[in-house]
Amino acid sequence: MKKTFVAAALSVMLAFSSAFPAMAAQRVNSAWAESYISSADSMGIIPSGISNIDMTRNITREEFCELVYNTVITVAKQNSIKITYNAREAHFYDTDSKAVMMLYRMEIIAGRTSTRFAPKENITREEAAVVLDKTAEYLGLVRFTNSDRFTDSRHIGEWAYKSVNNVCGMNLMSGMGDGRFNPTGYYTVEQAICSMIRVAGALPKESREKIDSNLYYLYNDSFYWVSDANGKVVFMLPAERYGGVSFYSNGSEILAFASMKGGNSSDIYSISSGRKLFTVNGNVCGTYANKNIIVSAVKNGATYYGVYSFDGKPVLSTEYSWDYLYTKGYVGTPNAW
Repeated sequence: MKKTFVAAALSVMLAFSSAFPAMAAQRVNSAWAESYISSADSMGIIPSGISNIDMTRNITREEFCELVYNTVITVAKQNSIKITYNAREAHFYDTDSKAVMMLYRMEIIAGRTSTRFAPKENITREEAAVVLDKTAEYLGLVRFTNSDRFTDSRHIGEWAYKSVNNVCGMNLMSGMGDGRFNPTGYYTVEQAICSMIRVAGALPKESREKIDSNLYYLYNDSFYWVSDANGKVVFMLPAERYGGVSFYSNGSEILAFASMKGGNSSDIYSISSGRKLFTVNGNVCGTYANKNIIVSAVKNGATYYGVYSFDGKPVLSTEYSWDYLYTKGYVGTPNAW
């Protein structure tokens, strides 16, 4: 009788489970991370183990390595960057992850000791910064100096301090929003994915453009910058503030004309000093004879033009036709640029 009851109960359980299959894990993430995660999905860099989980949770050291490795391989392939490994072998007794082994040979990661990696431990923010910094170095990315000083800088490990400065300067990581970096706090899955998309976006969008005999212009998702022939950055502007940069000579030096995002004005900078010289209203069309800055504005569907001098003084308000500028000698061509 007892055996019959157990068999019947088991049959009911099996029937119930087949009628209601197990629900698939649901992805959970913060609203701010949505676009980054979508981009990561498109790139195919999210490891299966963290693809459908609560992405607001902390990420482990091994999971972080898998994400970094996928990103490095994908970015390198997309940008024709040669993947190289050194001859050293990892001897971690607590993981056989391919990603960990390959990143170790790329000199991007290290273990807690020479034999212990601690794969299941959560990665701290300063540890993540070191890995990101070495990833940037491996991919040949340009470094930028972090201008923000964190209130808890003294708590950042000496071994991680330079890396924190580098990755925050490159916009691969950021502070907590309250002035702290929180070095020993943990990094979350969605924060790690965000960093990977920023790594991919840190590569220059195009080949460098020569703007002077010894100056070259480049840009990526976060910055516009000018470097010398040796690759040293001599001037930089944030893409968060500006929509684009053009370069014109005033007869003695090359100036950067940075158009404001969401606005109808441009800031003019000296590349040599990095100082903002002045602001002009309107979109800069170009310059003429090293003395006239030509600006434009659209009003009621029509385009009007104006003129500024190279010391930032308005010469002609933005309410004239191009033909008027030409007949008065402000420009040298009868047709608009």
